[in-house]
Amino acid sequence: MPHSRSLRRTSRYTGGRISAPETAGASSSRTVGSSGAGTGGLARLLASSWGFVLSVFLLSRAFFFVVGAVAVAALPQAEPAGDPLNPEGFLGYWANWDGAWYALISTEGYAARAPESTAFFPLYPMLLGLFVRLGGSVAFWGVLLSSLFTALALFFLYAIAEKLFGIREARFATLALAFFPTAFYLNAVYSEAPFLALSAGCFWAAYVRRDFLLAGVLGAFAAATRNLGVLLVLPLFFEWWRWRRDLGFRDLLFVGLVPAGLLAYAGYLWARFGDPLLFAWQQGDYWGRTLTNPSVTAAAAWESAVVGAEYLTRPAALFLDGSPAASLAASNALNLVTLAFLLVVLGAGFFVLPRGLSIMSAVMVLLPVLTPSPSFPLMSMPRFALGVFPVFLVLGFVLARGRVLSYAWLVAGALLGAALAALFVTWRWVA
Repeated sequence: MPHSRSLRRTSRYTGGRISAPETAGASSSRTVGSSGAGTGGLARLLASSWGFVLSVFLLSRAFFFVVGAVAVAALPQAEPAGDPLNPEGFLGYWANWDGAWYALISTEGYAARAPESTAFFPLYPMLLGLFVRLGGSVAFWGVLLSSLFTALALFFLYAIAEKLFGIREARFATLALAFFPTAFYLNAVYSEAPFLALSAGCFWAAYVRRDFLLAGVLGAFAAATRNLGVLLVLPLFFEWWRWRRDLGFRDLLFVGLVPAGLLAYAGYLWARFGDPLLFAWQQGDYWGRTLTNPSVTAAAAWESAVVGAEYLTRPAALFLDGSPAASLAASNALNLVTLAFLLVVLGAGFFVLPRGLSIMSAVMVLLPVLTPSPSFPLMSMPRFALGVFPVFLVLGFVLARGRVLSYAWLVAGALLGAALAALFVTWRWVA
């Protein structure tokens, strides 16, 4: 595929690596290095793309891990409302709620709690099951696996943002994701981290590397992690269309690999349980999600948010009650605020993002509005936002334009994230 190779040679990215930016920071690191090798080496590392991403990854994960440990030690545990319960052992509190499902599937398979277990897509619990065989706590391996995927997600996001906008925007996009209020889920035994990494990696492969075979494979893995992964065909097709004269028809066929992950899971369900769409039916049968007029969803979301907002003025009920009921009610207010925030960001994204990314993001955000849950119309919207990686590209673009705004956003996001993480690890509901 000679045209693809020539495109890579003209890119600022060589062999999938991001070149170190020639910025004032990088220049100053060389000056500092002349007077102190140790300090200069650290400055050069932080000025490099890899060094910055690694630093943000370590700081943000340590921040949420410390918050979680302190919360578990200082706050009373709420009565677990989930079923199944989180696994015992080291870091078990990072496997609450859906994490307990992934832990169960990884150790006992889908049959243990079929058919409702089939709502959780297979790639993450399959990988987790491989690690668990080595011994040790399932929660520990889940946290480690999620952390590794988080590092990859930050790298891919940085690379995309740097090529799309520039170094400054790439740094703020990385920070915006790492310290997003629900970014603690990237520590948890949840599929958020692998889905985010594979989705961003899929677009990175097409947009930065111009490698549509790799993009198709990563997209297929994303579709095996969460059903929304199939939507990656949209930005990939737009990228292929933009470069079609250089790429050729074979690369379009590679775009068609993306649905393979979903189809493989459907095939497994057909062979094992006799219904290839069993995962879809469980959204309605077990979680109560049904196709609904979005105006009905909006009205229900507003009513539930008004009720939930009352609990935001009662922190004792949120953090100290033995029942998670207060946090469940309050989550409706957070859900509606998140939806409004996403709509504003994605509206701005139509002016700065590639068209395929904008369309994919809009569909990802609006699909939950079409399938609400009865008591929680926009249930899990703040967590779903993590998987819409173009949101953070837009945030990086916006935050890079104002120092006060960027610092205020990051501090506020980290503080809210600390509060939400404390709720999550003590068996209170967030998203």
